[in-house]
Amino acid sequence: MRKDLSIKELLIMGGGLFAMHFGAACMLFPVQWGKDAGTALWPVFIGVLLSGVILPYLGYVALVKGNGTFLDICRKISPRFGTFFTALTIFVMGPLYMVPRMSAAAWAAIQQFTGMEIDGVIPVIIFSIVYYSITYWFVSNPGKVVDKVGNILFPILVVVVIAVIVKSLVTPISTTWAAPSFDQNPVIFGFLQGYATADLQCAVVFGVIVVQGIRTAGIGEKYINRNLIKIGAVGLGLLLLTILGHMIAGANTGGTIDLTLSALYTEMVLQLWGETGGLLFNIALCAAALTTAIGAVSSTSEIWADILVDKGPKFSYKNICIAACVLSAFIALMDLDTIVAIVGPVLDACYPAGIVVAVYYCFSRKNSSPGNLKAAKWSMIAAFAMSILELLSRYNEMFNWGQGWIDTAFHAMPLSAYSLAWLPVSAVVYLAVKLTNREN
Repeated sequence: MRKDLSIKELLIMGGGLFAMHFGAACMLFPVQWGKDAGTALWPVFIGVLLSGVILPYLGYVALVKGNGTFLDICRKISPRFGTFFTALTIFVMGPLYMVPRMSAAAWAAIQQFTGMEIDGVIPVIIFSIVYYSITYWFVSNPGKVVDKVGNILFPILVVVVIAVIVKSLVTPISTTWAAPSFDQNPVIFGFLQGYATADLQCAVVFGVIVVQGIRTAGIGEKYINRNLIKIGAVGLGLLLLTILGHMIAGANTGGTIDLTLSALYTEMVLQLWGETGGLLFNIALCAAALTTAIGAVSSTSEIWADILVDKGPKFSYKNICIAACVLSAFIALMDLDTIVAIVGPVLDACYPAGIVVAVYYCFSRKNSSPGNLKAAKWSMIAAFAMSILELLSRYNEMFNWGQGWIDTAFHAMPLSAYSLAWLPVSAVVYLAVKLTNREN
């Protein structure tokens, strides 16, 4: 058994991890952030760095210090609630929301590039069969997922990222940056934008397939954690550079492109590279969507297989992967905008408790002591409860329930305007429970 990955292996796995984090969202959002920030780009970038890069890295550190998968470290805090919370999180991250959203993004990119206007579901079904067959090929061997992504999809993304960023720096669309499009503190604006990507959730979930890749490479069990930290540093280091580069590219539009997200990125690369840029963008968007789907299907299937390990061989990793692909394909055929509007807030509601878990394992000196675990349990439950209150408030507005007391209760909480009401509540609960357990 070896102690450390080679430089080549480290770069390939780190590149694969970057590609899974990059996805369709982290490809598009930074350009929008840069355009919105304009002359306030640097303080906005500091905010994004804190919540969009450092916070996800804490997720990998938490897995190392907790010495287990996301399911393991949540169960250590609370066997029942930890299992429920993990199951809910990975179900939403997998086939219910993230994966079908990625396939829909890839299909939209193909339609945009080809100019096809298609009626009926047959073409979409054919596309879904191809897309999810490719996804299954990538995820069928859990120990090879990160390697496959790093060797095949990562190079595609690197070529496009470098082409867009370098061209934007050498021949910017505008030589002046526009004024910020927002009024709030730029660091807070950046923090909230990076926070909304929920990359910490991806980190604690993706960790399981990274560990499988390290094992497959022949690294001894007691050396896995230190290699996981290295891979996380490489992957998120690359993510940091691409976020900054894309933010600068967005700022270099100088407010001349009055579009958002995918349309903004498309118009930007068309102006930078012409029709070739449009082709590159659509290829990259398909690859980015595929990497995130691969990461989500493989990691969530690994965890579901662990949860259902006592239910027999029919709940094996490969069978769950197939089920996840089929369910995702079915959901992608439905009204995805409605699904995103309804299910998206559920994923948001899972984020705060996940942050509590990560922060606890990163900064608690005695994370296995009963008193500390009890404090973490109730802090985690408090964060989740506050998130459910915010979820109900959003649904109250979305579905016109007319339950004004829900909005009143939520907006009475500190930091509710920033969707951070859970933060002071979970901190107070943690301290209160810890103070009543003097054995620590």
